[in-house]
Amino acid sequence: MNKSTTNGNGTSNGNSTSQTILPSFSSDASSSTSAEHLSQSDRDNILNLITQINDFLPFLRDLSAEERKSMLGMGNKNRIFAGKVLEVIQQKSDFLPRSFDTEKFQQDLATFDRLSTILMALNQLRDLVDATTIAIGTEAYENALTAYRHAKASGQGASLESMMAEMAQRFARKPKQKDDEKPEIKE
Repeated sequence: MNKSTTNGNGTSNGNSTSQTILPSFSSDASSSTSAEHLSQSDRDNILNLITQINDFLPFLRDLSAEERKSMLGMGNKNRIFAGKVLEVIQQKSDFLPRSFDTEKFQQDLATFDRLSTILMALNQLRDLVDATTIAIGTEAYENALTAYRHAKASGQGASLESMMAEMAQRFARKPKQKDDEKPEIKE
């Protein structure tokens, strides 16, 4: 059974196995009020979409560092080579052993190509999320420092002073330990 996936604008890709409708992100006052605001509801919707993406890719697998090192890999040159081999096989395959599954080989190449496209899009999205997180985090920390400096300079009462002393611990310098004083790390 082949159900189509409907995207946010109502169009269908026609090749999905389950139906998914993208959530509409809220536009009320509790949601996005600026280009850099992400509501809890929007965050939850995005995490739900990530779960749906995982559901579309049930064959994904994790590899240990050892497994990654032992694998040949499929860079651009190897992908071109594999495509040429497929062309040769499609023209004449009588030299292959009977155990060689030509259809599986062709499906693996097609799946690799489709996953590579998805990976590129996910990497671009990840890079944007990473850069935006760094920028917004920097802005928030700069604002925290500005507020801290003003609170420190204001000298307004004992309750503020105790909170300032607690926040000042963030900037307290710890004395360097000599090599013979460093705690032993157990493995």
